[in-house]
Amino acid sequence: LSFVPIPVVSGVFMFLGCKLMYGNTFLQRIMDVAIERSRLAANHPILKIGRAKTALFTAVQMACLSGLWAFKQNPKTAIFFPSVIGFLMIIRAFMLPKFFTEKELTALGDATPK
Repeated sequence: LSFVPIPVVSGVFMFLGCKLMYGNTFLQRIMDVAIERSRLAANHPILKIGRAKTALFTAVQMACLSGLWAFKQNPKTAIFFPSVIGFLMIIRAFMLPKFFTEKELTALGDATPK
C-alpha cells in the first residue's frame, strides 16, 4: 500500500463517494425541492404526499445529521456517539409516526419495519 500514490487513493475514494451519492434519496429530495412538479416522475413522493410533508421529513433528517456532526465534533461528547445513533432509532420509532402516517413514510422510502 505504501507504493500507491496518495492522489490515486484520493481518486478512488472520490469515485466511491460520487457513486454512493447516486440513488441516495436524502440528497435527491434536497435537489427536488426546487424542481417543477411537471418534471418529477409519476411515482415521486412530492406528487404523492405533497411538497410540505416531503420538505418536513427532509428537514428532520437534516437536523439529525447536523446534530450528529456537532456531537461528533466536540471531543468531550464524541465518546457517546454510538448512544446518539441509538437515540436516532428512538426518534424514528416513536416521534416520526406522530407527524407522518405510515403511507407517507412508505412513499418517502422509510417504511416502519415490522
